[in-house]
Amino acid sequence: MPSKLMIPKRFRLNLHSRKIDDLYGAIVAQSRRAAFYIGYGVPDTIEGRFDLIVLHVVLLLARLDRGGPSARDLGQNLFDLFCRDLDANLREMGVGIWPFRRGVLWKTDRLSSRLCCAGQAGA
Repeated sequence: MPSKLMIPKRFRLNLHSRKIDDLYGAIVAQSRRAAFYIGYGVPDTIEGRFDLIVLHVVLLLARLDRGGPSARDLGQNLFDLFCRDLDANLREMGVGIWPFRRGVLWKTDRLSSRLCCAGQAGA
């Protein structure tokens, strides 16, 4: 008879989740590098920062999409985390329910168009 674990599943360390968190953290850290803002003239605004995160997410998702089912699963989990982070950040900025929905739809549309362009460019 298997022994019962003392720590409920929802409180145990999930290595897959941690890998996704680390990967997303690396994307955010990379997108915050000063070279993008100083050297390439990306505006240091909410939109500029969002665009850089999206750029990095899109490039990685395009790469993962070519990597087989497990890589695509990783990409889906990364995308889900990106959406949760976007949701949390918009709420933290005080964006209300209706403007929030419009903002998410607008940002999701921007992300979708970038994914499409990256796929066509062979990212």
